[in-house]
Amino acid sequence: MTDIRPGRTRPAVAPTDCWYVLAPSECVGRTLRGYRVAGLPLVVFRTVAGQAVALHDRCVHHPYPLNAGQLDGDELRCGLCGFVYRPDGRCVRVPTQSRVPVGAAVRAHPVREEQGLVWVWTGEPGRARLHRLPDLPWLVEDGWTTVGGELTVRAGFLLLHESFADVTKIPVLVPEVSPSVLQAPPPPLDVEVTETTVSLSRTYPPGRLPGWQAQALGRPGDEQFEHLQEGHFLSPAAWVDYWDVVLDAGQARARMRFTQLVTPADQGVSRLLWRVSRDFGAGDSVTTARLSELFVPYYAKLAAALETMQQVIDRDGPADEVNVSSDVAALRVRQIVQAMLAEENAPAGRPRRERAGTGPR
Repeated sequence: MTDIRPGRTRPAVAPTDCWYVLAPSECVGRTLRGYRVAGLPLVVFRTVAGQAVALHDRCVHHPYPLNAGQLDGDELRCGLCGFVYRPDGRCVRVPTQSRVPVGAAVRAHPVREEQGLVWVWTGEPGRARLHRLPDLPWLVEDGWTTVGGELTVRAGFLLLHESFADVTKIPVLVPEVSPSVLQAPPPPLDVEVTETTVSLSRTYPPGRLPGWQAQALGRPGDEQFEHLQEGHFLSPAAWVDYWDVVLDAGQARARMRFTQLVTPADQGVSRLLWRVSRDFGAGDSVTTARLSELFVPYYAKLAAALETMQQVIDRDGPADEVNVSSDVAALRVRQIVQAMLAEENAPAGRPRRERAGTGPR
């Protein structure tokens, strides 16, 4: 791997010491694709052997994107000047002379592929091994069924995470997907914080299931069940919600997992890859279709609300906010991200602390 880091001309738009999702595995192939991650341009492709590659998406000769070039085997040729690059970022040929200029290389970013997703590391390459990927087994394990989608949201990544930290807005914003237990005042919120993660939990008193879930579980619509909620800020790239329904005294549960993978593209622009997974009714196509009908518009409406918030911030600037008890997890997330950004944007030469990984696996 070529250890070249392009100089920044502006502060980092998001923490770079983080594994961010590039795309689902099936979306990365032999076609060159351009992405922006944490303000950095990347060109992504697979080698002939199937290894995913992410290179800095700018030719070292001219300011031209490499994703507009061509792949020949494992070599990428710039579509403007013809410089040829290997998957490790080294330029190995130029069309106008026999010798390659000294230092002609683009940065090759560490890439990992797990659980059906391609992840990229945007920080110093040597620090990538210190950080684990978020553990999302329900996306690939047998017994789980998943629906999902992907959105470009014209809002900063921190607005997305702060929104995920507060489910009390769901009955107001999208009442049609809200469980009945969210219609009542919420029970106390327990919050646990580490240097880099935030976890919250609540136990709701018994309440009715949503109609689709009662039907999927074969339960009467008026039967009431205890609901358990957990939310986990695992990194600037991942927020996961657990929503379990306790079905009987033996603690059998119907489990749902809401995976929200946030990739900051540029200042005020993010990509959201969302998944809704369940461990019941695995072969029930009616339930799967119903969940898509509910959550595709839910995430679209949430994205529109976040874009409106970003527009207000861009137009009027920040302002004092009144906080309530349900905001405590979001405020902790904000503090963690601000500390990470302050450290990354500190003057060059200041030693950086080694941080823990992405929470419990």
